[in-house]
Amino acid sequence: MAKFKLIADPTFKCKVLIARPGQEDGSVEFTFKHYPVNELAKFEDELKNNGIIDFIMKIVAGWSLNDEFNQDNMQILLNNYPSASQAITTTYYKELFGQREKN
Repeated sequence: MAKFKLIADPTFKCKVLIARPGQEDGSVEFTFKHYPVNELAKFEDELKNNGIIDFIMKIVAGWSLNDEFNQDNMQILLNNYPSASQAITTTYYKELFGQREKN
């Protein structure tokens, strides 16, 4: 078991299941940025003004796709798979708050 630390690691990885029309859900591993809750609350306020893509780009550091991780490619992902934004943010919060689903 890993030793517990007062300050969390700056990033963590999680698989995000993204719905694909007519197919089984696709799994993409995302590298998320860890933020203390007080900093995250500021981003949530910005979400109301700037939109979901800006919020996702603040909490995600990378992904397992062969395509480069950048805002343009994130927009392509969200345009092609509309449920991806909810899947990404829900997975982030579940992991951050320790609400992982048990197998």
